[in-house]
Amino acid sequence: MTVAVSRDALHTIAQAVTAAWPEHAGFIGKSLSGRSDAVLDVSERLSDAILKLAPSIEGGMTTLVADYRFLCEEIVLPEEMFFRRNDRYRLSSFEDANRECYANAPFMDRYMNGLLLSDVLWSNHAHAFAYFVDQYLTHLPEGARHLEIGPGHGLLLYFAAASGQLSKIAGWDVSPTSIAKTRHALDLLGVTAPVDLTLQDLFAAPAPGEDALFDGIVMSEILEHLEQPVAALQSAARWLAPGGCLWINVPANSPAPDHIFLFDGLDHAQAIAREAGLEVIDAVAFPMSGTTLARAEKHKLSISCSVLARRPR
Repeated sequence: MTVAVSRDALHTIAQAVTAAWPEHAGFIGKSLSGRSDAVLDVSERLSDAILKLAPSIEGGMTTLVADYRFLCEEIVLPEEMFFRRNDRYRLSSFEDANRECYANAPFMDRYMNGLLLSDVLWSNHAHAFAYFVDQYLTHLPEGARHLEIGPGHGLLLYFAAASGQLSKIAGWDVSPTSIAKTRHALDLLGVTAPVDLTLQDLFAAPAPGEDALFDGIVMSEILEHLEQPVAALQSAARWLAPGGCLWINVPANSPAPDHIFLFDGLDHAQAIAREAGLEVIDAVAFPMSGTTLARAEKHKLSISCSVLARRPR
């Protein structure tokens, strides 16, 4: 017997956005209507987590909704216009992205708040998140050791902990502020499983001992922020146990003020993984809301590329 799953939390977020921004209702309708029940169920669980985090933000959902609109209209749209005119991202160095974005704390707060809602309101983000839950996590063996590099909001770590199948959960980040925010989010979400959050530069990580290796590593929306994604994957792969899996999630043709490496599609993402010495075992492309993959590829529209790769034994 199939049991219907309530999606009240997802509807609450969608209604909050459309109440403040009625013109966005059509976009949200197209995004939600193109999802399977499995993806909608993950979006519901994710929406419930977001609603639990909202009260910790000054202004709560009102602020999140305003910052989501700020993301769409004042952050992404100007970058999209530049991309259309020039067929490249506006910035190409981490130094420039750091100066314009990462060093600007008020801007980053609004940017990250907006991205939080995009995980359930943008079809490609929602599908990629569901891939992590339904494909990556289920691919790991019972008792696996899991590492996320750049955990951001902490929601992927939250779902990893909720799976109940992992013996070790860890997160690395180069920013003390980001580490603190991730920890705060996990505490608010009631995560009781031990999660080891470490201030660690991937490129400066020491050679690991065999007992320090991970069965799975996640790099979600990280590589597009780096000048040398192949080198980053090679550094991460050193921490994989033989046969261990690395889930790579990157946006293709997706301009943003801190995106500096342009992926042009799923084939490119797979090629980067192979160049780093990994074996690709699965790869899926998720187009932006309201379009098909074929149209997104033809017109260079935003696509989330999920690549599951393995360290050779």
